[in-house]
Amino acid sequence: MDNRSVSLVLVMGAVLWAYPAGAGVLEADSFGHYVESFNAGDEELYVQHIPNEKAWDFLRGNIPLLECPDADFERTYYFRWWTFRKHIKSTPDGFVITEFLPKVGWSGKHNTINCPAGHHFYEGRWLHDQRYLDDYAVFWFRKGGSVRSYSFWAADAMYARYLVNQNKEFLLGLLGDLVENYRAWEKGWKRGRFDVGRHENGLFLQIDDRDGMEVSIGGSGYRPTINSYMYGDAVAISRIAELAGRKELAAEYRGKAAEIKRLVQTRLWDGEAKFFKTLPAGRDRVLVDVREELGYTPWYFNLPDAGYEEAWRQLTDAKGFYAPFGPTTAEQRHPRFAVSYSGHECQWNGPSWPFATTQTLVGLANVLNNYRQEVVGKSDYFETLRIYTKSHRLKREDGRVVPWIDENLNPFTGDWVSRTRLKSWKDGSWDAGKGGKERGKDYNHSAYCDLIISGLVGLRPRADEVVEVNPLVPEGMWDWFCLDRVLYHERIVTILWDKTGEKYGRGKGLRVFADGKEIARRQTLGRVTVRLGGTETAAGWEKYEGNPVLGGQLGTCFDVSVLKEKDSYRMYFSWRPKESVALVESRDGADWGKPTIVLGPNAKSGWEERINRPVVLRLGDGYHMWYTGQTRERSWIGYAKSGDGVRWERASDRPVLSADEAWEKVAVMCPHVIYDEEQRLYRMWYSGGEQYEPDAIGYAESPDGLHWGKRKDNPVFLADAESEWEQHKVTACQVIRDGDWYVMFYIGFRDVDHAQIGVARSRDGVTGWQRHPANPIISGGKGTWDGDACYKPFAVYEEDKDRWLLWYNGRLKNIEQIGVAVHKGRDLGF
Repeated sequence: MDNRSVSLVLVMGAVLWAYPAGAGVLEADSFGHYVESFNAGDEELYVQHIPNEKAWDFLRGNIPLLECPDADFERTYYFRWWTFRKHIKSTPDGFVITEFLPKVGWSGKHNTINCPAGHHFYEGRWLHDQRYLDDYAVFWFRKGGSVRSYSFWAADAMYARYLVNQNKEFLLGLLGDLVENYRAWEKGWKRGRFDVGRHENGLFLQIDDRDGMEVSIGGSGYRPTINSYMYGDAVAISRIAELAGRKELAAEYRGKAAEIKRLVQTRLWDGEAKFFKTLPAGRDRVLVDVREELGYTPWYFNLPDAGYEEAWRQLTDAKGFYAPFGPTTAEQRHPRFAVSYSGHECQWNGPSWPFATTQTLVGLANVLNNYRQEVVGKSDYFETLRIYTKSHRLKREDGRVVPWIDENLNPFTGDWVSRTRLKSWKDGSWDAGKGGKERGKDYNHSAYCDLIISGLVGLRPRADEVVEVNPLVPEGMWDWFCLDRVLYHERIVTILWDKTGEKYGRGKGLRVFADGKEIARRQTLGRVTVRLGGTETAAGWEKYEGNPVLGGQLGTCFDVSVLKEKDSYRMYFSWRPKESVALVESRDGADWGKPTIVLGPNAKSGWEERINRPVVLRLGDGYHMWYTGQTRERSWIGYAKSGDGVRWERASDRPVLSADEAWEKVAVMCPHVIYDEEQRLYRMWYSGGEQYEPDAIGYAESPDGLHWGKRKDNPVFLADAESEWEQHKVTACQVIRDGDWYVMFYIGFRDVDHAQIGVARSRDGVTGWQRHPANPIISGGKGTWDGDACYKPFAVYEEDKDRWLLWYNGRLKNIEQIGVAVHKGRDLGF
């Protein structure tokens, strides 16, 4: 950690954190009254590592602070941290996290149960002291934990924690254990009459009881739960293997994940019911006839492709899963739906279970963040979370209502079903064989605080050095909230929303702080992304250490176009001292030879006093260049051809594109052209607007490269006023066809003098542009050669080296030079 980071301090045996001066917005002791009230109303039956009397000391130094205008949300948030603390248990094998506080007969070593362990890691990853989950993770694999007693998304949970704490060394140390665990699931084992594990059809089979969902209507078989868990683990192992530099292992597990995705979508999706369902084991079996809440589990891991979102209509349907005290575990229209007070005390055929509610809300947050759909919205997330919040209560015999979390709920009354039954199970009292008195009290079988942090407030954990925040609070619902003292990537992050600016005195809107310094803001509730800790690249891009690679004594060099030809590169660049387009060549894209002017100005034409901003294509009939011709008053686009790429002739004395639409003002420039072989059509993206820096990006098409027709609804790409880094203008793009997408690299301007590089994608290259969530991907370094602005990106993917090279011109004061950035792997991380 550097001097901006938090430091660990020991005070009377408690772990506290010393925060950077000015880092916090909220005063921790303003929330201590919650813990005082929880303690006062608590019958402390089972004490583990941190007793009630030390609860606030522990929480004050370990948890993010929340303030919001809804007392139920705020109280429940602190209540769930208070209960989580109860389950931290010190053992000879280090710390573990328990599910039940009393000893239960079906638990493993140290009273641990792996069924909810995934929730434990998602929830506990926000604790500042890492010792508890470090020990807990090692316990499962090396200290006697029964890691396969129940289903458990182990690798996914470990990787999800890494996204918050960035402890790469610890995570890589578990890679072998995670692979061994996965292979054991693939090999499988016999449990009763069932063969648990991977079958010949490629799907994984699990018993509903061992999925933690006994007495389910759908029963045992190839369940969406276990198959989603194995998909999530395969994806996580592939990513951990990438971190370890083990490419073959990463590729192996990417392949496993892809196959499970295919099978879940083809074998477990009921196209008529529009839902993921269980497939019973055996030949010629068909999907069960019931929708169960477990059908939302695939979205917990972002498994489904686009097109399956219709399933989420059932969440808000009173005949589906909607109920006043939480989603039901089976659809209410099914004849076997039940809320039973007889038989087994834990039934998954109707009652609401916080375990499943947690998975559903994580999945719903993923849908709202990662899918383009119109089936569900922020209001659905908020309402489902509000209902879940409301369920955290118990009315005592004396009429007092106290915060409570237990096992399963009557979804219509809020009664804790198993508690009602267990307290008179044996001779009108508690049964020791069932776990004894208040077995389910403070039950640690679900999550809540993570749903607030990563869902409602919207801090979306990621592997790169970017803070992404996308609150799911509906517009107009809350005028203010603050999540403070979040330990994220070794920084203290604060997220606050203040509609009027009067609540916190930090200004109007949504604001994000790191170690007390504001790093991002927007006026409305919506997504913001910003680098954390002053890094200059995001989304896997890294600047070449030897930058700049062209410039220096040559003077200002800018706006390039690059061709990869066999084992060398050709770069056509704008050379300001010569007012010309010049050519340099390189073997590696970094060390460039001497420049040769290939197209100079032509003052006699009346529009080409300066020549710059080229794009060059090599086709079967030779080389084609579109370039910008400029006078002091305007910019137009010209066209030239060449047989060898060195000697060029203009195809016309007149510009092929000029500024004749209102939005184009006095300038069209920065052409980028590709040739569509299928349509036999040239496609151009160009910038239009002001002469000094254009404003937006338009689109045109041509059958011959000479005669162009502009799109009627130009411009096709405009600045995003809500993103500070590109709120002013967007210009100078490059568009590449990459699989089913058109990828656009472009410049975004904060103001006319400061620019960064972003990336977006579209299915057709014209409409529906999706900006990369990590934008900007390249920013200037303070006081360095690109410190004031990063301009005109041009990227090439090298198939043989599986990497992208992106050249751009950086500016410091009045000098522009060319640098290069590298991205390993083809996937750009959308």
